[in-house]
Amino acid sequence: VCGVTEPFEFAFMFLAPGLYLAYAALYGIFTYATVLLGFRAGFSFSAGLTDLIFSASLPAAAKTWMIIPLGIAAFAIFYGVFRFAITKFDLKTPGREEDDEEASPAEAKGRDNDEKVARALLEAVGGADNVVMSESCFTRLRLELKDTSLVDEKAVKQVSAGFIKSGASTVQIVIGPNVQFVADAFKALLGR
Repeated sequence: VCGVTEPFEFAFMFLAPGLYLAYAALYGIFTYATVLLGFRAGFSFSAGLTDLIFSASLPAAAKTWMIIPLGIAAFAIFYGVFRFAITKFDLKTPGREEDDEEASPAEAKGRDNDEKVARALLEAVGGADNVVMSESCFTRLRLELKDTSLVDEKAVKQVSAGFIKSGASTVQIVIGPNVQFVADAFKALLGR
């Protein structure tokens, strides 16, 4: 919509450098094709949809309607080349990495699992008597504990995505986007 692609391209460059090289080459070929076909969008800023609409009437713009067939052709060619490269060379892209370990229970889905995670975490932090306060925040379960030495970090890490000791009596357990459900189950186990 607004043409801000740099963050995606930088992420792409680091996550799949081989595909980024293919992308750069294909992008260059399509840029050359637009010149040969006489397509000029007349962009003045971001090269997004908004800019296309507002700059289509500028004198620098020519054959702006060609963005539709060129876009469809680019999609088909990029998709075909990428799919071929990913499957032929078994390229590791996000979601296709080889995991050394199974997904942690915190990453699994379902309310039954949230209660299991909460139960395991409560045991790993020293039980209900050791918990002074609990709350959730974005992706983390924040706990204030009476005695942080009772925390079994290894057990916490087995059922969560991470563990952070953030103060003398405060710990944060990284759960993920389902943290609110785990936090609710955790509070229910505390009886508070």
